[in-house]
Amino acid sequence: PDKYLTHVVITKIPFAVPNDRVSEALSEYIEATGRNPFMEISVPDASVKLVQAAGRLIRSETDTGRVTILDRRLLTKRYGRGMLADLLPMKRFFA
Repeated sequence: PDKYLTHVVITKIPFAVPNDRVSEALSEYIEATGRNPFMEISVPDASVKLVQAAGRLIRSETDTGRVTILDRRLLTKRYGRGMLADLLPMKRFFA
């Protein structure tokens, strides 16, 4: 809280690699039904992790700071808009 943390830098969107049997089986099932496992599993999971990473900055109502996300996929990929919308309301600057 307070001034101990004022800037969070996120270098990449935190996508998990499905490397366990349960995740692989679920991905195969979703794919077999004609759906996209990346959009149904990976994107929502990464979005939650991104919100949690940004949330480390804000611990109380008076906390302030800056979140810098270096991964351009938030701006260039279709799923990026949804991930940005999931973040807390804040001023946004795009470079």
